[in-house]
Amino acid sequence: MTAWTFTQPPAPRQASVTLFVFGALTDDVPMSLSRFGVPDTAALELCDVRMHTRDADPRWFDGWRSGSLRNIAKIDLGDGAAVLDEATVLHSITAEISNPADLRYLQTAWALARYLVARGGSVVLDAHAIAFTAGASVPAAGAPLDVAHEVRIVYETESTRPDQAHAIHTRGMRKFGAPDLIALCSDADVPLIGTALGELADSVARGAELGSSRHKIEVLPGVNWVAVPDEHGLGNLLQLNNTARVIVDSEGHDLVGVAERLRRAPS
Repeated sequence: MTAWTFTQPPAPRQASVTLFVFGALTDDVPMSLSRFGVPDTAALELCDVRMHTRDADPRWFDGWRSGSLRNIAKIDLGDGAAVLDEATVLHSITAEISNPADLRYLQTAWALARYLVARGGSVVLDAHAIAFTAGASVPAAGAPLDVAHEVRIVYETESTRPDQAHAIHTRGMRKFGAPDLIALCSDADVPLIGTALGELADSVARGAELGSSRHKIEVLPGVNWVAVPDEHGLGNLLQLNNTARVIVDSEGHDLVGVAERLRRAPS
């Protein structure tokens, strides 16, 4: 099995993965590295797998399938979200990796999720991306790294800011030991900024570094934005559970109305 690797060696990082697999398991499925996509035997040591029963802590257990998470489950799973109610057991798959040399830890976490699904697990929750995946829809073993599957881009449709600026941001970059990305924008800006965030997230996840405190991002020929430190704590307000960088224009302003400004700019 070909291991997932960075496209360029990153600076020191601290990566964290947490997957939950809902549902009771059987014991009649043997582990197979090739079938489930484990790159090598040693990679199994990178992840910790534990069983959790609802009886042990009902409030903690139900917290992963209720409230705002339940709303997301309905979006991700549709009618399939109902299977979450049947679960009385879930298994956690975790990895905490300092200065990873490659992405085998993440690849192995998903391989273990496939293994648990084969044994009866019904739904996988990626806790950092806050994304639910039906067991049958977990990417196949041997698939290449797809950052779009690992990192969710969220547009917050409610705003309490006087200028009605909304946050658009990533979730899940912590799995790569990288900061999440945030921008403030309006509805009309979402297609442009969402595409830019996705492309930047893909590059950073694969090893690129944001570098200096004002990292320049070329969005279009002659149009540059800047990734700056999250000095106002937007990441905390959004409960990203990760460090963050904020994307602003070259003059340090938020990106509200940027699509219209670019449309009006002389060619």
